[in-house]
Amino acid sequence: MTSLPRLERSSPTPLYVQIEEELRGMVESGELGPKTKAPSEIELSKRFGVSRMTARKAVDKLVGEGILVRHAGKGTFVAQPKIAPSNFSTRLSFSSAMAQLGFQVETKVLEQNVMRAPTIVARDLRLHSGALVVYLRRLRLVEGQPAAIHIAYLPATYAGILDSDLTGSLTEAISNMGIEIVDADDSVEAVLATKADARLLKITENTPLIRVQGLAYAKGAVPVRYTEALYRGDRFRLNLSHGSPNDVLLELKGATREHLFDRPN
Repeated sequence: MTSLPRLERSSPTPLYVQIEEELRGMVESGELGPKTKAPSEIELSKRFGVSRMTARKAVDKLVGEGILVRHAGKGTFVAQPKIAPSNFSTRLSFSSAMAQLGFQVETKVLEQNVMRAPTIVARDLRLHSGALVVYLRRLRLVEGQPAAIHIAYLPATYAGILDSDLTGSLTEAISNMGIEIVDADDSVEAVLATKADARLLKITENTPLIRVQGLAYAKGAVPVRYTEALYRGDRFRLNLSHGSPNDVLLELKGATREHLFDRPN
């Protein structure tokens, strides 16, 4: 096993945190590369002279952050690096964003049809109650691994999009219909995977997901697409880069705004 420094037992920093920081540093430096086996709890307890429980706490912390991953019967391994798109905005093309980062993307269309709009969708697309909408549900794979579930609703006037190749960029398909998306209002929150989500994404139920809900607009502030995207929390990291503090709004759920996608005055 790679040589590790001794613990500072007189330090106020708990021993398990010191072990965690050493392992984290080995991963970040590349000393422990993606998919390589990490030191076992027994190895760590012997090397650092601590109890196995202390070693387990260090490993548990890194597993919880998605830096390490346990495989039953095989041990603990370094997880694949998280994908960090510069922007999760629903205005942008997921396919294009992944391609720019050098990842291969595959899309499986799970459902595509015309249906009655759910109440919140009709409201935000400014349609009357019970109006028809185009419904799309797609599974996005990155490097062959399930990574995200994308659900989209469009007014039924755009039903012609169902004749398009929907295994590519939906943003591009919309553009090919002469509709340019120029703006979007999005919200981001952490949720737990349902049994159905977990089955599609090949994760366990209640695994953390990043949920992005957004309303995309064409010119004239006309809403054209309602989106809900679920990203695997172990595969993505959210990066925020904004020129103004006013670009980011932090809300307490259910405390202030009645409508999630209300546009600012």
